[in-house]
Amino acid sequence: MAHSKLYVQLMNSREWRELRAQKLRANPLCERCQAQGYVVPSRCVHHLVEVESGRTEQECREICFQWTNLQALCYKCHGDIHKAARSHSKEAHQQRASDRLQQWIKSHQPAGSSDSKKS
Repeated sequence: MAHSKLYVQLMNSREWRELRAQKLRANPLCERCQAQGYVVPSRCVHHLVEVESGRTEQECREICFQWTNLQALCYKCHGDIHKAARSHSKEAHQQRASDRLQQWIKSHQPAGSSDSKKS
């Protein structure tokens, strides 16, 4: 199961590459390792709040590019976070896709309509 099309677009955008580079320059050491007294270079930029948790495209963009939502990490810490959260699991991707579909359905229903038809 892959990430959403929007997520892939955001992660491949010039804006993201520049922001990611800025974050790694600002935090050259893994923030988690550093908090535990270790000196390990940061290699990844992690979103504390998942980009795909946004309900709209605009919310996803805001989450993606918000500096305070970023954490510079080493590969090991980044992997450990995602393993613990199971956020990269097939089930997590399916759930996010289902949530996006339900949100889309809700946003495209005519005002005042209900899920059940009246007889």
